[in-house]
Amino acid sequence: MSISDNQPTNLNYLSQLGFRFSLKKLPNVNYFCQKVSLPSISLSVVETQTPFGMLPRAGDKLTYATIPISFRVDEDFKNYIEIHDWMIGLGHPNSLDQTRQLSENMPGPIRRLGSAASFVSDGTLNIQTSNRNPSINIFFYDMFPTDLTELAFDTTASDIDYLEATATFRYRRYVIERIV
Repeated sequence: MSISDNQPTNLNYLSQLGFRFSLKKLPNVNYFCQKVSLPSISLSVVETQTPFGMLPRAGDKLTYATIPISFRVDEDFKNYIEIHDWMIGLGHPNSLDQTRQLSENMPGPIRRLGSAASFVSDGTLNIQTSNRNPSINIFFYDMFPTDLTELAFDTTASDIDYLEATATFRYRRYVIERIV
């Protein structure tokens, strides 16, 4: 076996611009999406005592970090309200009717896990090649929002800066699938 047999076949770097994110419940957020971070994943470690010290072994529990999604807020506020209303329906701060309203107002099919307040949606991060062709899909299962950042309105700004918000989501797991 020569050294040339061990070389990668594709020498192109992955670009941070080549992505598309979609979440079934948030069509307006999908269109205005600016940033998505592929979350970290960690495996638990089990320490085993030996006469010579602690010996680390791979555990059996995976922990997925949250996924932040940044988007430009549209002039009609539709994408911000999509997430806001989803969170209000999940948290129902005033009455349980808010959860029922969430069920009636959310587009597309919804899945319920356990109680009626556990509304989730699946999402997809599509990674593209340097030629903007789809290369990898990362599927996120059972996503729901946990945080929505503030919007800062400022009359002292010297130039127009369009407002951007970040929503943070939890999910059950993600799976990476090569398209090619």
